Amino acid sequence: MLNMDYDYLFKFLILGNSGVGKTSFMYQLVDGTFNQRYITTVGVDFREKKITYQPLEGAERSQRIHLQVICCAYLSVSNINLYLS
Repeated sequence: MLNMDYDYLFKFLILGNSGVGKTSFMYQLVDGTFNQRYITTVGVDFREKKITYQPLEGAERSQRIHLQVICCAYLSVSNINLYLS
């Protein structure tokens, strides 16, 4: 059975070439941290964050948001050709 302890679920998939800052962006978004020395991600990296949005006065209640961020590199057509040769 699924544990639905949130009102909204957002899933973000970050794709891009190797070395462009996908992992740095993901950690900044989820944890608010920055590290200048990341090891190249092999495969997929995954982070989660739960956020409570408190609306302005007069709103019924706060909203619980579950954020899932998935980060992975992909091969462009030119990189695939280099890889296969």
